[in-house]
Amino acid sequence: MIDKGCEILDIKKLIYFVTIVDEGQITRAANRLRIGQPPLSMQLKGLEDELGVILIKRTNKNFELTPAGQTFYKRAKEVLNSIDGMITEVREQQDGKRGKLSIGTVMSCVPYLSPLLMIFNDKYPLVSFQIWEEDSRRIEELLQNRDIELGIIRLPFQSKEATEMRNFSIHHIQSEPLVALQSSNGTFFKEKTISIKELNNQPLLVLRGQGEYNVFHRFVETCNSFGFNPKIICESSDVTTLMTLAESGLGIAIIPKIALQIKMHNNLSFAEIIPNINSETALIWIEDRYLSEAAQNFKDTLINYIK
Repeated sequence: MIDKGCEILDIKKLIYFVTIVDEGQITRAANRLRIGQPPLSMQLKGLEDELGVILIKRTNKNFELTPAGQTFYKRAKEVLNSIDGMITEVREQQDGKRGKLSIGTVMSCVPYLSPLLMIFNDKYPLVSFQIWEEDSRRIEELLQNRDIELGIIRLPFQSKEATEMRNFSIHHIQSEPLVALQSSNGTFFKEKTISIKELNNQPLLVLRGQGEYNVFHRFVETCNSFGFNPKIICESSDVTTLMTLAESGLGIAIIPKIALQIKMHNNLSFAEIIPNINSETALIWIEDRYLSEAAQNFKDTLINYIK
């Protein structure tokens, strides 16, 4: 509970007192504050009367802080510094220079996110990140629930009709091919490219589809157009799981090429699928919903990065 005596104090009185102490003389303090010496002396006397204590012992040429004055000076400095910090922090948040930015991403898009975070952090070091690694449908839910402001997903993550019904804004990042991945000791393929027909009857490990239509469905449709149904023995929403299973020799993982940056090493080999089956990455957010300045700055950073 605030003492009623504190209600008479205002920031200006604290500034006057601290300036007098810092300058060591009322005349210099008055010049610095650009007010007359008599009014400043009256402000000091009024402050002491309001507090009911003597803050400064005056002599003809100088003054000395009383114990009460020393305590009040220390606390007044803390209050003024706190106010300065509060104003700076609020202004930096308004400018997007401070705060927390929440972003959702599918695992296979992490290689896109990593360099962007480095660039953004160099420019806005006081902005912290909260990263959600989820599937596309969950990222959609997080956006709707305001848990995140931006999402990086693979398109299409839902039907065209659903996209039109739900007010998502979409900025395309990059299109890339799917690749076939196997253990380096695997015998499923030996060349750097593989015809999609060669995947017929091979054990396949694929990213589990989210939404009514997505890259999983596109892969299956392409296989069907070449006269076969793919032999899918495992589905997972986590690309690293598929890579680990491929490394064990369980089958051929079908993943976006950029995902190779997550876990590619000598125990794995890949081949590009002919014809190309492209997977598209996009940044999404809720249209007509307020974006923090930090989120807007990140969006601008991404757009400039992919130009």
